[in-house]
Amino acid sequence: MEIGLAETIKALRGELAQAVADGEGQPIRFRVQSVRLDVQVAVTASKEAQGGVKFWVLSAGAGASEDASTAHTVSLELTAETADGGPVLTESAHGAVLED
Repeated sequence: MEIGLAETIKALRGELAQAVADGEGQPIRFRVQSVRLDVQVAVTASKEAQGGVKFWVLSAGAGASEDASTAHTVSLELTAETADGGPVLTESAHGAVLED
């Protein structure tokens, strides 16, 4: 199954949005400063009408069987922010409660 790089980032965005929603009303929330995404990709030239180059994210284990010349590691450093440019706050992993 081929998963595009844009689809991967879209899924990551969805996961962060869910974490934000889960954090609403929690006594402890985390601010996301940045997100580092390291993926193994295959680069292919498209022969479709519009052509172009496609980046496909390789599934776990696929990188080992790929030819070294077609598999590449891409590292993306993403800064998370809300639509209005504010910080992204997510919930704590266990919904921790602060005691007096």
